[in-house]
Amino acid sequence: MDSEDVPTVAYFLVLLHPAPSRDAAEPPWSAHVAFIDTMTELDVVLLGGEFGSPVAGAEAAYLLHTATRQEAETWAHKDPLVLDRYYVPEVVEWHLVGVAPGAIDPVLRLPK
Repeated sequence: MDSEDVPTVAYFLVLLHPAPSRDAAEPPWSAHVAFIDTMTELDVVLLGGEFGSPVAGAEAAYLLHTATRQEAETWAHKDPLVLDRYYVPEVVEWHLVGVAPGAIDPVLRLPK
């Protein structure tokens, strides 16, 4: 199998970096959870969570499946943690190569 036969799907990794002006105020966790629930209901978010230790300055991340980078950036900027300036998002395009193609996108599920 050559590289042209390997299905890839563009996803967008949203890295959440601490905002430079973040204060000690409690972040809007419940609003963030409701936001994630909304994205889950719309099949936009695949997974997410905090890192055990920061990665390139990011404390947490979530993986979005959207049609475009702009759509992913729009979602990231709606996050209450971003709106309240607790985090600054960095959206990274990530071309997932599926070992189990149906796991990265049901459209790619191979017939049995």
